Amino acid sequence: MESFEIKYDNTLEEISKGYSAFWKKYALRRAVIFTAVYAIALGIGIDFVVHDYTSMPGYILTVIGLGMIFSTWTKPYYAKKKLLKTLESFGEERYTAVFSETKIVIDTEILPDQQLETVAVTSRGVMTVAEDVEIPEEKIIKHDKTKIDLRTEKLDSIETENLFLLFVNRSLIYIFPKRCLSEEQSEKLKNYFDDKNI
Repeated sequence: MESFEIKYDNTLEEISKGYSAFWKKYALRRAVIFTAVYAIALGIGIDFVVHDYTSMPGYILTVIGLGMIFSTWTKPYYAKKKLLKTLESFGEERYTAVFSETKIVIDTEILPDQQLETVAVTSRGVMTVAEDVEIPEEKIIKHDKTKIDLRTEKLDSIETENLFLLFVNRSLIYIFPKRCLSEEQSEKLKNYFDDKNI
């Protein structure tokens, strides 16, 4: 298959939809199983309390069961909210993805209107440094392209009405919006994922 390139960006709404799809694919089943386990603990706690309202273990099980069920279903919501807030503070980013026979390389394009800071690794952690300070080359943090090796990474993909989603090792997601792609690019990307069994 011939290599091809796409240029794209992500809106917060697209990132939100991608995160939700990722959660449904990889975390929903686990959340349902944990909810069932916590519901059993809740049921046992309620049974203890109904039969003996002075039963401290019954109250403890009830509170733990309710708390864990609540946490199981609200944690993803707050994680997504925090992620979107963090990404919003970064401003607009554009990406270039190159799809080849054995790898996918994704590069973040630095937009000219963004103020970039020079950072270095020091004994006190990662620090912003002034332009006139000389720092050793090995201490400067550089931008590297993301390289996804098709032979070693566990990959999966989903196509929605508006997005192509690429999942890497059940821990990362890359979102390719169809609004940024021509019909030919959309077809190439779909065929690429099919051809590579992703």
